[in-house]
Amino acid sequence: MRGSVSLVTGAAGFIGSHLTARLVARGDDVHVVLRPGSNRARLLSVMERVTVHELDLADRSAVRAAIRAACPNRVFHLGAETRLSDQPAFDTARKALPLYVEPAFNLVEELAALPDPPFIVIRAGTIAEYGQAETPYRETGQPLPLTPYGAGMLAATHGLSMLAPILPFPVITARLALCYGPGQSRSFFVPALVDALLSRRSITVARPEDRRDLMHVTDAVEGLLRLADFAPADCELVNLATGMAPTMREVAERVVAQIGCPASLVSFRTLPPGDVPTRLLSSPDRANRRFGWRARIGLEDGLRATIEAEQAARELLGHLP
Repeated sequence: MRGSVSLVTGAAGFIGSHLTARLVARGDDVHVVLRPGSNRARLLSVMERVTVHELDLADRSAVRAAIRAACPNRVFHLGAETRLSDQPAFDTARKALPLYVEPAFNLVEELAALPDPPFIVIRAGTIAEYGQAETPYRETGQPLPLTPYGAGMLAATHGLSMLAPILPFPVITARLALCYGPGQSRSFFVPALVDALLSRRSITVARPEDRRDLMHVTDAVEGLLRLADFAPADCELVNLATGMAPTMREVAERVVAQIGCPASLVSFRTLPPGDVPTRLLSSPDRANRRFGWRARIGLEDGLRATIEAEQAARELLGHLP
């Protein structure tokens, strides 16, 4: 579909901003939902070409007003908190319903009430929903989340699946691998590593033998668009992943080699006895088989593009008054 009306929640976030830019480039009439006070820096290049709705997705009346103003025919729901504590705890777990389930329900219910509802809702899920499940993770497997974030996102996935029979459109949850690329917060591993090594600062990799399915954000965006274009009514869940899981040691060593900095800047912590490396790895077979999608950007090229983008940003800042 071209020239359609697309609504993106979480548009100021890392993946959401890349998706928004891609939709604008395709010629869509793009509406974005931003939380009050959110940093809009990632959207500066497209801000004049999108319609902004500033609201909290927990505010159902505000959601209703934005939905009726936009009347979208495609919706991408990426608005979700990703930085909860990784440790199971009652206080963090209690935040899950208002953080993940309630906003998703508010959005979908108001979309369903439109006289002309959208033909597809694509929701960004997460590999964290699988947790302790057998790897490679498959959509048919039993998720066993280990974190409040994973459990909260899984609750929203199951809740939307339960509501599917009464909705006038399909809702597809795309369980994303761990994404990286230009514009990601330095609180995440790859940008923190690139930032430190370009600055010639030392950095410690806390869990060097952990394996992670790392996907460049461009591949994630193309996967979300592919799902929206196909709009299947019989496929509620799809993994978007590379199907490969390098160790964090390997990632660090590749970044060192590409930047050309001293390898001594990176140190690797030894895990304490009894602490074993973890592996997060999803199978992309369903996405490939049903929708012809596969991750196209290999780790080497993805890291290179990320490094070059950071170097360009630093050069630009250096020329600003």
